[in-house]
Amino acid sequence: MIAADPVSRQAQRLLQAGEIDRAAQLLSGAAQRGDPDALHELALWHVYGNPVPRNFAVARALFERAGAAGHRGGALTHAVFVAMGAGGPADWRQAVALLDAAAQKDPVARHQRELIAAMTLDTDGSPAGVPAIEVQSASPRVGVVRALFTPAECAHVIELSRPRLQPSIVVDSRTGREAPNPIRTSEGTVLGPIQQDLVVHALNLRIAAASGTRVRQGEPLSVLRYAPGQQYRLHHDCLPGEANQRTSTLIAYLNDGYAGGATEFPAASIAFRGEIGDAVLFANTIDDRRVDERSRHAGLPVTSGEKWVCTRWIRAHDFDPWGAYPA
Repeated sequence: MIAADPVSRQAQRLLQAGEIDRAAQLLSGAAQRGDPDALHELALWHVYGNPVPRNFAVARALFERAGAAGHRGGALTHAVFVAMGAGGPADWRQAVALLDAAAQKDPVARHQRELIAAMTLDTDGSPAGVPAIEVQSASPRVGVVRALFTPAECAHVIELSRPRLQPSIVVDSRTGREAPNPIRTSEGTVLGPIQQDLVVHALNLRIAAASGTRVRQGEPLSVLRYAPGQQYRLHHDCLPGEANQRTSTLIAYLNDGYAGGATEFPAASIAFRGEIGDAVLFANTIDDRRVDERSRHAGLPVTSGEKWVCTRWIRAHDFDPWGAYPA
């Protein structure tokens, strides 16, 4: 006997056929009956505002119901919403309690809980302390943060990202459009609010503390894998015509066992290759928010093994990540 397609998949087919009302009726009816996949899919609709109005409070409630109905992703995303304050007040302790409850039955949640238990955190999830910045250059401003992440945290980011990898893209400096480009030959993914978990949220809070910024200024964590011969040629991280500019960047190194792949700042005569968990932090702009051309940098070619890094681009003001990165 062939099992019927999940209601969420049926609704997606109706959407693709342009039958929005039928899709919404089908999904809403199943959600009202407590179908976990329908509850989760309807929550995503409300997150991205398509094909229903964006409403984080509704999405948060639907993720909670999906988790209670047995949907793993719903339970874990509900915890992230509570930690971030999406659709309701932020409450780190409640988010951890939700993860504790999920960990009773879910080994994925249990692993996340173990990683968080090993962190020294304040009551809001921020780190109790971070390593000092070792200044490498004053112009461009480049510093190193040793052991910002633990090896176990680095391994978690890699494994969370591995199944999501896609060929990397760049932002065209003339048009502002994103597209593949031979300047950047890695594979990557973005851990946006739906893809991330409480561990990644805690790491984003740690990056904010290390960089002296608010966590809401950071774009979602971008994870890259470089195979032998792959590289990111000389570039700067600023975006063309952007009012809320990327004023700084933090790159954390997630593994060892590779050769080559240093991050080079030619203007400062620096080529840095971090140990597992080390990070390099640098400014992309000068005081008046103009591009600091001396901040141009390159990810040199990997000559053997695989290089994994994660990048957090930090904006001048708070950044809205919700519409930029689909589920």
